[in-house]
Order: sequence, then structure tokens, then C-alpha cells
Amino acid sequence: MKNLEEIWAKRFRQYLKELFKYLRFVFATSYIAIIIAGSFAVAYYMKWLQVVPHDFPSELLVSTVCGILLSFSSPTTLIREPDQVYFLQLESGMGSYFKKALIWTYWSQIFGVLVIYIAAIPLLLSVESPSLWKISLGFCTILILKYLNVQIEFSNHRKQQGRYHFFNRLLRLCISIIVLKLAIEGEIILFFVIIVILLAYEKQDRKKAILEPIPYDYFSKIESARMARFYRFVSYFTDVPFLKENISRRAWLDFATKLIHYDQKNTSLYLIVRTFMRTDESIYLWLRLTIISAFIVAFVNVPFVVWVIVSALSFATTYQIKHMFISPRGVRMNAFYPIPVTNQQIAVNKLLRTLMLLQNSIVLLSSFVQTVSFISFILILIIGEMTIRFTGTK
Repeated sequence: MKNLEEIWAKRFRQYLKELFKYLRFVFATSYIAIIIAGSFAVAYYMKWLQVVPHDFPSELLVSTVCGILLSFSSPTTLIREPDQVYFLQLESGMGSYFKKALIWTYWSQIFGVLVIYIAAIPLLLSVESPSLWKISLGFCTILILKYLNVQIEFSNHRKQQGRYHFFNRLLRLCISIIVLKLAIEGEIILFFVIIVILLAYEKQDRKKAILEPIPYDYFSKIESARMARFYRFVSYFTDVPFLKENISRRAWLDFATKLIHYDQKNTSLYLIVRTFMRTDESIYLWLRLTIISAFIVAFVNVPFVVWVIVSALSFATTYQIKHMFISPRGVRMNAFYPIPVTNQQIAVNKLLRTLMLLQNSIVLLSSFVQTVSFISFILILIIGEMTIRFTGTK
């Protein structure tokens, strides 16, 4: 129906406008770090290709990475909560709307997989030396598998509404890995047999899904969760005023608050530590950057690259957590207690130094994988302390 196509076009323009509105802040604040990190990654990758062993499982690695990316094919429907009322009478014509939604889902997700595959071609040539037609077949296989994954995942959402979704994705992941590996290895007969079976299954699955009523409420929840993930990512670079923080109980971390001495002067510290432990945004940020730092120190054997990345992540960790607690949407519970304002800043600094030392300890332990290096340990301390002292409090 023309009206539904116009609705999609209007929503799509608004969606792109919202994306570019926030993504420009991401690239404006971190493009230098992206360029530096990308340059180091390319240099390290090219250097590693010169010494990669001939028995390295390159085909399995490329197939696994691309298969994982192919299996994550959540549809971008742009369905909103009121649609379960206003679109109910238009359900018979929603095919044209979802067709455009799936086309955008396909093209918006396929480029990332293709970039990974193209970047892995030098690795394949260094280890396995496959012919050009095998590499081209792998490229075409990714295009086909992405289409199948997008269609099957959408049909599964429409039929099952989230039930058995994990097993559906796990099965598609395994099949994608196997099919892509067969393509790169040049096993033509078995490859085409599996592809034909998958195409036939997808066609039948789509016919069954069309017979089911459209779960507008379920699609709207998926869409809201997807945009919430985007806004949480953007919030690391700029303020998103309407973003709601997710709170989790985490009773297993209660021992941390029990370590704080019961005293009036520690009120701010108790509230801040409790807020940090229960706020998903803050604790996952610290955990994610700490794991990346530990991974870099453990497996990258270029000292200068390790020092630069670890220093940058130390600054990012300290600065962003500090910003969370001193920004207007930081700790608000202090307003209900007769506590001097300076106590909050002191408490924030104590929390930051504790997190810095904990992160440092994990990074130091990970260095035992190669050789123990105290330089990264010292850099995290220096960069973290300078960030605490010299970054603004407003």
C-alpha cells in the first residue's frame, strides 16, 4: 500500500536524522583515537602475517567470525507502540512495509561482515593460498547467508515472539560457519546442497510466518531495546538527556558497601559506591574497558602499541565514570541528606582511585601471559591520577 510505504519513508528519514545527529558527536570526539588505533591495528596485522604459521586454522577462524556476525540479524522495523492500534486495520498490506524494513536491515548489516572478510583475505592467501574463485565464492556466500539469516530471524520473531530465539540463532550460527567454510575450501557439491535446502526452508518458513498475526507490541519492544543500546553507546561520548539508566540489584556485590565504615562523613561514599554497583551503564563500562586493557596487555607483543592503548583506556575509564557522577544525571540521592557538597567530590575521587587500582591489578596479572611489565601498571596509575586531578568537575 502506498500509505504504508510513505510511512516507512518518513520514519526512515527521521531514523537516519537521529543516527547522524548523535554519531557526529562520536566521530567528532574520537576520530583521532580511531585513526591511531586503526593504524596500529593494520601495522600489527601486516607484521603478524609475515610470521603466521602455515598450520594456522585461518579458514575456520574467518568462517567463525563471519558466521557469528551473520547470525546476528535482528530486523530494523521502526515499529512503534501505538502501531498495534493504528496499523491493525492495515495488517493485510504490511508486506510492503516489512519488505523495505528487511532491505534496510540487510544492507545496513552486510557491510561490516564484508569488511571483515576482505580484511581476512591476506590471511587466507598467506596460509592456505586459495584460488580466486574460492575467495569469490566465499564473498557470494556471505551475501546469500545474510539474506537467509535476516529472513529467517524476522520470521522467527513474527511466529515465536522471542521463544526459542537463542536456539534458532545458535543453529543459524553453526550452519553459517559450516557453509562459509565449505565455500572457502571449494567443496562445491555439499555447499550447493546445503544452500538449496536453506533456501527451500526459508521459503516455507516465510509462508508460515505470513499466516501469523503481526505482533506489533513485540516488534515495538525489540525496536525500543535496539535504540536504547544505541543511545547507551552514544552516551559514552555525549549527553543523552532522555536516556534512562538500567538498574540491577547485584546482591553478590553487597560486600563492597559493607567495607565502608559506618560514619556520617562516609555517607556520600556509600551512596556513590552503591549507585555504581547497581547502575548497568557504569559497571559495564568499567568492566568492558578493563577486559580490553587486559586482553591487549596479554596478547599484543608490541610494547609501544600496548602503552598507547592502555593509557588511552585508562583515561577513558576514569574520565567517563567521573563524568557520570558529576553530571546532572549523576548521583541525586545526596540532595536528600545534609551533607556538604565537597563530600561528594571526595567520595567520587575515592571510588575512582579504587577502580583504578583494581583495573591496574587485573592488567598486571594479565601481563603474566607474556612477560611481566610494570610500565603499563605505572602508566595506568599516572594517567588515571592526572585525569582525576585535572579534568573539570562541571
